[in-house]
Amino acid sequence: MVVVGYGPAGVTAAIYAARKRLAVGLFGDLPGGEVRTSGEIENWPGDRTTDGNVLSDKLVAHLKDHADFVDVASQKVVSVTKQDASFITTLSNDSVIKSKTVVYAAGRHPRELGVPGEKEFKNKGVSYCATCDGPLFPDKDVVVVGGGNTGAEAVIMLQNIARKVYLLHNTDTLIADPILIQAFDKSKVEVLTETNTTKVEGSVLVESLSYTTKTSEEEKKLDVQGVFVTIGAIPNTDPVKDLVDLNEFGAVIADRYGKTSEAGFFAAGDVTDIRDAQIVVAAGHGCSAALSAGDYIDRQSVA
Repeated sequence: MVVVGYGPAGVTAAIYAARKRLAVGLFGDLPGGEVRTSGEIENWPGDRTTDGNVLSDKLVAHLKDHADFVDVASQKVVSVTKQDASFITTLSNDSVIKSKTVVYAAGRHPRELGVPGEKEFKNKGVSYCATCDGPLFPDKDVVVVGGGNTGAEAVIMLQNIARKVYLLHNTDTLIADPILIQAFDKSKVEVLTETNTTKVEGSVLVESLSYTTKTSEEEKKLDVQGVFVTIGAIPNTDPVKDLVDLNEFGAVIADRYGKTSEAGFFAAGDVTDIRDAQIVVAAGHGCSAALSAGDYIDRQSVA
């Protein structure tokens, strides 16, 4: 079995495959995946409080317990194709791996604002997940950038935690569902439309966000301690875009068992169209995909 992805979904898939005594090749260039870039984590069962580095190290350590069955290589996957009944995985070092099945758990990466200060203050006030990091900002002033459903849902959650929530959107009308906008607490939420974020500033942590409007190039500044970027995420599906069906957002279409449009190719976690992009959901989906892949191999062997 080939597992693509070194995050919670991929690691869990590899562990479950190893428990079934399958030979696994796991490929990914960031141990822990995007979890490695997370700050404090308070919603991983069993660890009341942890952080991205600690949790990633635990995932990797657990995987090493199954080293007899799992080979890990820090290589990016360039493409996955199918030849007869086998899958051909091509790596960035031009190596080619042949396998009976694939669990694709390559995750996704947040769409960034691309403004000064964003990278410098990532996990120091800049976040791409309100569900993950919102509870870290009690009685703080925060800003949500992005007026779609994800941004509106972030506002609704944050208005119960933060002192003040600003919502910035680049057009004159929010594109979120009206029912979500109606749930805004107008005493705590201020919506600013036709804005363009220009920079994030601070010392050790975020202290402000600056923006301009379509009617004025003069920068305005919001004194905030948190910046939540909700302008979308990009699934890492380039290597498989010609192999399996993707949805309109470029995510692999997979059911709860990890099954996709291509027999023997399973997908799990944030790279799929699964509803909730959460660590615990990705891990569970990785488990289901691995069990499905194992069942697929068993059936192929019988046939």
